[in-house]
Amino acid sequence: MHVLLLATDASGEGSEPDGTDAWGPPRQVRVLWPVAGRPEGPEIPERLRAELREAKDCLRAGAHSSAVVMVRRLLEGVCADHGVTAAPLSQALKVLSRRGLIEGRLLVWAEDLRLIGNEAAHIRAGRIPAEDARDAVVLAEALLDYLYVFTPKYRDFRKRREAAGTRFPVPARERLPDTLSIRTLRRSKVRFSTHSYSHDPSRARSRRSIADELGVGHDRLLKAVVAYVDGHVVLAVAPVGGPVDLAALAAAFGGRVARVAPAAEVSLLGTDVVSPLGVPLRVPAVADASVLRHRTVYVASGRHGLELELEPAALVRVIGARVAPIAPPPGPPPS
Repeated sequence: MHVLLLATDASGEGSEPDGTDAWGPPRQVRVLWPVAGRPEGPEIPERLRAELREAKDCLRAGAHSSAVVMVRRLLEGVCADHGVTAAPLSQALKVLSRRGLIEGRLLVWAEDLRLIGNEAAHIRAGRIPAEDARDAVVLAEALLDYLYVFTPKYRDFRKRREAAGTRFPVPARERLPDTLSIRTLRRSKVRFSTHSYSHDPSRARSRRSIADELGVGHDRLLKAVVAYVDGHVVLAVAPVGGPVDLAALAAAFGGRVARVAPAAEVSLLGTDVVSPLGVPLRVPAVADASVLRHRTVYVASGRHGLELELEPAALVRVIGARVAPIAPPPGPPPS
C-alpha cells in the first residue's frame, strides 16, 4: 500500500527537505493520500452515522462483502428511523417512496443497494467486487445526505425565500397525483376542500397536533382506527380528542369483543396515513354519532401534509358507515 505524506515545518506550512535538517527534530506529517473521506453530516442520526462508519471501515479493511451487508443494514435503519419497521425491506422502501421521501432515481438506487446487500449476505453468490462495494457505500452516503442534509436545507431555503415574497411554481411533473381518498370523493361528486400543514419526514406527528396547527377543534378532526370485532376487520371513525370505546364499538356491530389492530398489521394496508376514504379494501365502518353535529369535518387525505374537509353526512354516505356512539364524550376541563 502506498501513502503520500506532507511534512510541515514549525509554522505548519509544507516544506521540501533540502538536506540541511535531515537529522533535525521530527516534523509533523499530514496524510495527503489516501484521504479518509469527509465526515458524516451531523444532521444524520448518530445510529445511522455509526452504521455508515462501520461500512467504510469494512471497505478500508478489504472486507467488501461485509461493507455491502452494512449498507443493507443502513437501509433498514433509514426505514426504521421513519417508523417503517413491519414490512420487508423492499416494501418498506416503497412506503418511503409513497411518503415522498425518496422518489425516482433515488428509489432505484435504494432498491439496487438492497439487492446487492442480499447478494452479499449469501456465500453462494461469491465475493463482492471491490469496485461494487465502494460504489455501494458512496451511493448509501448520498442517500443519507439527500434525506437528512440537503432536503432540510432546501426546505429552510425555500421558507426564507417565500417569507421574502418569492413564489415558487410547481413543475407539472412534480405535482403529486391524487390520493385514493381524493379520487374517491371526485368519483362520488362530493364537494371538499384541501388544507396543507407542515410535515417533517423525520418526525411523526399526532392527529391532535395537526388539528392544533390547522386551528380545528379536536372534535372536528377525525381519526380512522382499524380494529377487529370478533375477529373481523372494521373501521372506526371518531374525533381525535378521545379514545374509541371498544365495548361500544363491538356493540355497534352486534359483536362481543373489539380490539385495535396492531401497527404491524395496519402497515399491510400499504400506507402509514390511514384515511377513512382511502382504505384499499371495503370494510364495515362506523362513525361516532358526534361527527354529525358539525357542519364540516376533517379527515386524512392518505398523504402527509394534507387534510380534507367535507360535510360529515357525505363522509358517512361515501364510506357506507353506520352511526353509533363509539367515542365517550370529553370530560370537563381540569380545574
